[in-house]
Amino acid sequence: MRRVLLPWIIGVLLGGFSPAHASLDLEERAMLAYQRGETLRRSGKYEEAVKAYRQTLQIFPEHPIAFERLRDVYKKEGTAAETIRILEAHVARQGGDFIAWNLLGVLYGRERRWDEALKALAHSVEAEPRAADSLVNRGWVLMELRRYEDAIASFETAIKLQPRLARAHAGLGSVLVEARGDYAEGMRYYLTAVKLDPENAGLLNDLGWLSYKMQRYPEAVAALERAAALDSRNPMIQTNLGLAYQKAGKLEEAVTHLQKALAINPQYTLALYALGKTYESRGRYNDAIQAYRQAWKQSSNDIYLLLWLQAYIASHGQVMILFLFGFLAVVAVIALRTLRARRTLATTKG
Repeated sequence: MRRVLLPWIIGVLLGGFSPAHASLDLEERAMLAYQRGETLRRSGKYEEAVKAYRQTLQIFPEHPIAFERLRDVYKKEGTAAETIRILEAHVARQGGDFIAWNLLGVLYGRERRWDEALKALAHSVEAEPRAADSLVNRGWVLMELRRYEDAIASFETAIKLQPRLARAHAGLGSVLVEARGDYAEGMRYYLTAVKLDPENAGLLNDLGWLSYKMQRYPEAVAALERAAALDSRNPMIQTNLGLAYQKAGKLEEAVTHLQKALAINPQYTLALYALGKTYESRGRYNDAIQAYRQAWKQSSNDIYLLLWLQAYIASHGQVMILFLFGFLAVVAVIALRTLRARRTLATTKG
């Protein structure tokens, strides 16, 4: 059924519109189109809703939310490759469709095809310079490529075009922290983003983590509790909340949320490590060791984590376990070096 519906959905997204209500102001027309889209979406009439959102953007390209609604169509599992193929065919015929180029850039970015994503987003901005959402997406791609100053310029331009675009403020806050270590400015922009979009769990998670990094633990807990209430099945949010509670000295709450994270995803290594730290803070050293061991196993037997684990076990008097882990580590290293030597010899002979 999904394969049948996808071309139809893309066709709706890429279709034209009739410029009705010509006597109305542009923003008023856009507002009416968007409100119609929201009403249709809530009633499950997705075909008509997509048409309304697209009409919104064609009237008012810097609309702060309509692109978010359109992107929801592309979050369906297993449709990315076919969606990209359809969009590529469309922009080959209609190269001036900024909406299609922007969506294509997002999909390229999700597949880490950074150069193609940048080119698609450049086409989008060239076709419609007021497309603030395209500039934001470009900023995030530039961050991935560590082109920080270009990313800052892209986010700042988006904010000038659309001051109400939460993602633009979050992007600028993120790059200021990552590139310049400016936590105060980063916090200011994230607070603005959350004020503009208070029901966004991702933004609240980022705000909480930034507060955590700034050692503002009560604020971190407050933001992450709100994020968890909105997205209770996200192991990252539960882990961050556990870490914030740990630093705030509320160890029982920390354990509760870290265990929730592991119940959602038992392979979430960061949650295991954080649980070990929390047990350690409570003096439960045997439980801490078990959590650390499991974290080590799930980190592909990282040798540095193993050495740290050995030192930790030794500091708590478990000498025999230390000896056993040390022996296993030496055997693993010798085996790895022998295997590499054999491969090198075989390559030389070949």
